[in-house]
Amino acid sequence: LLATGAGAFAPASSVQRYPTKMQSSLEVVEDDTADADPYDAYDTSFKQKKVATRDIKKGSGYTVGESEGQLLKIKYSAKLMDSKYTADLKAFNVEGMVFKTGEQRCLPGLEEGIKGMQLGGVRKIRVPPNKGYGDQWYRGIVPPSSHLEFEAELIDIAQNPVEEFKLKLEDFGYDRAAGATLCLAYLAVSPFIGNGGFANN
Repeated sequence: LLATGAGAFAPASSVQRYPTKMQSSLEVVEDDTADADPYDAYDTSFKQKKVATRDIKKGSGYTVGESEGQLLKIKYSAKLMDSKYTADLKAFNVEGMVFKTGEQRCLPGLEEGIKGMQLGGVRKIRVPPNKGYGDQWYRGIVPPSSHLEFEAELIDIAQNPVEEFKLKLEDFGYDRAAGATLCLAYLAVSPFIGNGGFANN
């Protein structure tokens, strides 16, 4: 007993220590946490500050982010994550949105989430409030501090001025473009018509 008591008060360097099973198991848990998938580990609380993504379908060809100011066309839908509200997000079912990267015409978290996507690719993107609509209501649809999950498909990327023109024309609508052309043509010749035609000039 005396020996045991003396050992208990001996300097730390003289006391033999043995690893325990508890220590080993704790180390394994820490390693698992470090390797967790950011998409699966996404936390719908104020602590979550980063966008998380998961590819549903890999695309090919042109890639978002290869250059600055790319003109893109995407299709997307969105839903609220872990919300007590039952807001209708049908307004977020967008069949085709055309925008140029870097011009702040797209939600920051959504634009960040589509980086690296290729043509035809489909990706789920989880967006925290700080990269979404913040702590205010958005159009009476999205509640304050909402976490959103988008499913986005990359439909097209313009790679030169000609492709940009075609994509803008497609987005504007061929019928509307034809109507606008006729209207401009009429405005151009209307002064001559009002003066009795071209023959009088």
